[in-house]
Amino acid sequence: MKTRILGAVLGIAVLSGLLVASPAQARDGVSSARVNPFGSAEGRRYSGGTARATVDFRNRTKVIFRNFTVRDLCPGDNFPIKGRVIWTHTDGTTGSGAWKWDRNGCGDDGTNFGNLTRTGTKAISSIYVQVCSTYCEHSAARYNQYVHPGR
Repeated sequence: MKTRILGAVLGIAVLSGLLVASPAQARDGVSSARVNPFGSAEGRRYSGGTARATVDFRNRTKVIFRNFTVRDLCPGDNFPIKGRVIWTHTDGTTGSGAWKWDRNGCGDDGTNFGNLTRTGTKAISSIYVQVCSTYCEHSAARYNQYVHPGR
């Protein structure tokens, strides 16, 4: 009997801990953007692509984009896909990382550029991940929880 009660209490405690997110968990996470393959008036098919990173805000001025990956989606059209990260400072100015290109064709994995770190003197308000083929798309904004608590 005591074992069952102890097990139930332990189970509730574990579930309670999983349901309560700390501020750092609330805003960090995966950001991704996608451009879909499409056709032209001439019947040519253009491939799409994706850009993806796990966002890790470290403080007001530093963010790490973990496993930044750019991937070309079929059909193969011999055009590379490019992606980058973009940040907005609290004063409204923006900045961006260098373009990263997937030139491997439409493979399953894309090109993983590892971790990209942005740090500076200005506070970072939000970030985006952008991907471009013949047009560009960007992810939804991720807000820095050290600048925007509760947002």
